[in-house]
Amino acid sequence: MSRRSLDETLSFIAAVDHAGSADAVLKTVLSVVKPFGFSQVLAGIIPLPGMSAQQQVANVVLHQWPEQWSQRYFSQGYLFDDPTIQRVTRSTEPFLWSELEGSYRDRPSARRIMGEAREFDLGFGFTVPMLTLDGQSAGFSIASDRGELPPQYRGPLQLLAIYAFGRALSLADTPPSVKLTPRETDVLQWIAEGKSDWEISKILHVSEHLVDKMARQIRIKFGAANRTQAVAQALRHRIIR
Repeated sequence: MSRRSLDETLSFIAAVDHAGSADAVLKTVLSVVKPFGFSQVLAGIIPLPGMSAQQQVANVVLHQWPEQWSQRYFSQGYLFDDPTIQRVTRSTEPFLWSELEGSYRDRPSARRIMGEAREFDLGFGFTVPMLTLDGQSAGFSIASDRGELPPQYRGPLQLLAIYAFGRALSLADTPPSVKLTPRETDVLQWIAEGKSDWEISKILHVSEHLVDKMARQIRIKFGAANRTQAVAQALRHRIIR
């Protein structure tokens, strides 16, 4: 590792150490991976087979992923047919998604998942598999519609991913000091159920604009980058069920 690379790594570690929220960790990660063309991040503990969509979402630790794709992915149960997840549970070696194509060529469900992901500009990805201290599989993915990752950067990105995930996980284990109003709790619960703003507005007899406004307020209260991250925190700490 060159002196410059070492300085950049130490700078990244210092920034992650000072991050006070998962959103801050996300921004630090994105600042590092952006030069390679990556714009999306998803990291979490791999759920066990049979877990519900809500339980799967609760395992998400970092989320900067297209919201509509996340909603489809978890509601349709794609996780257990996803070739990237299957690879994470079998190996701890980082990989480009393109390296998996031969392994799922004869599996229609896996081909469909990867094909649909491309529709949401997730055609190029790099995943770092990990194991938690209690032996659970975890994965850290960065992705975009296109990008480039020279082989010599795999090792440094693996190190950074593991460090960022560890920090995000420690922050996730700290219960957020969040107080939601009863109506905000209702809105968040229905978001967790996969309902759209229009559907929630009809259920609660309020305007769609109000639902969107409350969803933004909820996200701010959790210090979350997006709705999925807010839902994950709320489910993890049983603010909603």
